[in-house]
Amino acid sequence: TLNDYSADAGLQYVICKIYNSPGAYTTTPLSENFTLNGRTVNVNAAYGGGGLFSINSTASGGRCGSTTIRSFVSLSHGAFAYALGAKGDLTISNSNVDTYPELGVGAPIHANNNVDISGPKKSTRMIYGDASAVGTITGQEYVLVPPFEIEEYSDNLTFPTTNAELYKTIAQEGEDSPHEGNLQYSGGGTYYVGPLYITGDLIVDAWTVVILEGPLYVDGNFTVNNGVIIGNEHVLCEGSVIITGGAYYGSEYIPVITSVYQDITVDGPGVVETVLYAPNGNLILNNVTLYGAAGGVNVLVGNSYIWYSEQLHGRADLPGSELYPLTYSYD
Repeated sequence: TLNDYSADAGLQYVICKIYNSPGAYTTTPLSENFTLNGRTVNVNAAYGGGGLFSINSTASGGRCGSTTIRSFVSLSHGAFAYALGAKGDLTISNSNVDTYPELGVGAPIHANNNVDISGPKKSTRMIYGDASAVGTITGQEYVLVPPFEIEEYSDNLTFPTTNAELYKTIAQEGEDSPHEGNLQYSGGGTYYVGPLYITGDLIVDAWTVVILEGPLYVDGNFTVNNGVIIGNEHVLCEGSVIITGGAYYGSEYIPVITSVYQDITVDGPGVVETVLYAPNGNLILNNVTLYGAAGGVNVLVGNSYIWYSEQLHGRADLPGSELYPLTYSYD
């Protein structure tokens, strides 16, 4: 019926509103009404903690009574449709880009400006995936064609937002939040951390293991110096992300490390399992083995192995946050 269609449209409207500005509705509930298909639609949404929103959408009129849809929606962990993606230039030097664990499935790369690929003339390091650029692609001989394709002057790729304010709210809900000032884990041992909001820097030193039990939001920089971080969670920081030495960020599932405003630098030798995203900064990978994907304004990859994780195939919601209904009921 028109009531059903209108109530469902109201639900989709609210999901869109929350997705575009999730932080706006964590403290102030959403409440709106409008007319659609000759029906009056009243919608409201309230944040219940843990990234979970409850939504009611009621459509009435047309002498057909009313229909109410009640739904709970939550953030869903996602990743990136490209092994490497750049808002500006993508520069790859003496590096291998492929899929894992099954090789040769397709690890695509893209730049909204130019792609530059280089390496030794007889190098066995290649791009095992489609290569596209809004501008030009140099070093096309390093792309395995066929079966993969090269496309210059392609369409511009839209990079999604980070949902940083919502993750900040979730981090603030942790029982140990906020941690005022810098937080440093060092001297060995294992620490269980999160959800946690940190007002300063976060530092993880050598021989120290941090197991994430919830998302972390860091006002300052996030630095890993030969430390180990494990967990299927998100880490967002407003400063720079710096991962050096034998640092290892490991997880059965692929999490996301985001620098909301600054750069991400990973300087090996090291192994990192994650999606790295610097939507407003540059991303530099040097002498690194990355299982996951990476995106930023300008992306520079040197002497590295990029293994596009099988868990990311077909998923285009960089940096890993979309709203999906968990329950859906009619009245």
